[in-house]
Amino acid sequence: MRVHKPKRRKGRSDRRFRPGPWSDGRELESGLELETRVLLSARVVARTDAHHARATAARVTAARVLPPRPTPMAEIIYQYSQFANHFATIENYYIQSLSEQSGGTTTVTASVAAPYTAGSASIQVTSATAASAFFPIGPTAIPVTAQATFNGTFQGTFYLNSYQGSILNVNPTTSSQVDLSKGAILTASVTTSSQSSAASIFPSFITNRTNQMAIALVQYFNSLPLRLPYFNTPPHTPNSRGAIQNYVYNSVAGAASTSQSSTGTGAQGVEALPGLGATSLQQVLLAIPLPTATGVSEQIYDATVASAIQQSLTQTLNGVAQVYAGHIRVNAPIPNNRYGANESGTVPAYILAPS
Repeated sequence: MRVHKPKRRKGRSDRRFRPGPWSDGRELESGLELETRVLLSARVVARTDAHHARATAARVTAARVLPPRPTPMAEIIYQYSQFANHFATIENYYIQSLSEQSGGTTTVTASVAAPYTAGSASIQVTSATAASAFFPIGPTAIPVTAQATFNGTFQGTFYLNSYQGSILNVNPTTSSQVDLSKGAILTASVTTSSQSSAASIFPSFITNRTNQMAIALVQYFNSLPLRLPYFNTPPHTPNSRGAIQNYVYNSVAGAASTSQSSTGTGAQGVEALPGLGATSLQQVLLAIPLPTATGVSEQIYDATVASAIQQSLTQTLNGVAQVYAGHIRVNAPIPNNRYGANESGTVPAYILAPS
């Protein structure tokens, strides 16, 4: 009688699912070590270590190549400081023009606003601006010779001594003894000064330089790796994250008062910031009359400009902080704004980054 021996149970021939070395570095018992190239655990550990090594190397490389990004407060202060320095440089050029003379001439015209009687000592024109054009160097400068015409017909010659408001003062003894009807045209060729040329160009500098600073600040906030606040829009209305950019642009270079963002009560009952209704830095600087002489008037102008820049800086810093904290809302531009606010001063769409 044959006795059947129990068959021995054979072990697995596939070693890939057997445990590998311990993750803490301990070794298995002698004889149980397996080839790490066929162990799933070893593959995962090797892949993870390689991933961390590449990520660390990328971070080190980026830290070496890219400069540190300034904070919003530091960037705003830097832009305002650069603006103030540039403004002071151009202002010095304007002050130099006060003592310089130019040999150029220009032709100016003005329309008579009221009938003139022969022998009178004054002629009224349409506006003070039209009258001042005859005396670009000053209201009591060298007399100007003006030719009068009516419907293209020559009427006479008038010698103008000065102006006051919209009134041109005439020397009646040397002027033609003729009457002028309303609508007659006075034409003269006047000598321009460096001051008059600089004064006409300076407002363009203010406009362009404030626009440049506003665009630089908007582009800075566009580049931040943050989720900036949304505009204030009615429910179920498309929206974008441009509230801070719009506020900064209006505070610096708004074409009019930025009150379009402060009317009414925003969504969720959040009231708008009162500072949003302030006039932009551009409009404040354009409203300050340029000095016509050095000395005290120049010092007063410098102090006025400095205070305007500081006020705008404080307003911008506080406004950005309040908008980012969600304490105030900035209304969205048309057509997403249905609150009836004027959005004529919003940041141009081509500057605002898409959300």
